[in-house]
Amino acid sequence: MTIKNILFSGAIALLVILCALPALAHVEGHMPDSVAEMEYRILLEFKPRDFAIRVKLATVLMNQDKLAEAEEEFYKALGAKPRDLQAHIGLTRLLLRQNKVSEALAMIKKAIKIAPGNAIVYLYYGLALEADKRPREAVQMYRLGLSNLEKNSTDPEYQHDRQQLQEALSKLEASLKKSGSSK
Repeated sequence: MTIKNILFSGAIALLVILCALPALAHVEGHMPDSVAEMEYRILLEFKPRDFAIRVKLATVLMNQDKLAEAEEEFYKALGAKPRDLQAHIGLTRLLLRQNKVSEALAMIKKAIKIAPGNAIVYLYYGLALEADKRPREAVQMYRLGLSNLEKNSTDPEYQHDRQQLQEALSKLEASLKKSGSSK
């Protein structure tokens, strides 16, 4: 076997592994976003219609403050799968970071229509309402999220989601109390 054949075989093996694995290393937090970005871009070369990888790419781009690229990827993902909750939530987060509050509100309202029982949607709805200077409505959303979470306490993300909602609610209630506003 020649060196050229060995290298070619190695490259093929690497491509098979990359295509077969669902990019778990980054999800588990074992690689930096910059490396994950490269991994997801390579995977998308072979699977351009893989929605989950596109959402992961958009997320790592957002984490690296590549907001325009992230937005483009989230919209591509939504084009491929318009009712996916993760893309709606990701895009809502991105729009809030870009201070596009009305667009973020519109996006999270779509997410609530898709998954009205999903507690974490209410976290981002509350954050969008806070950004829109509507704290009392945000408090209601956080409480609704916590209520929905209690109904689905078997969810594996239960503790994490509960903590995020409770922290957002506590922080906002403390802020309202400090400013003298009623709940």
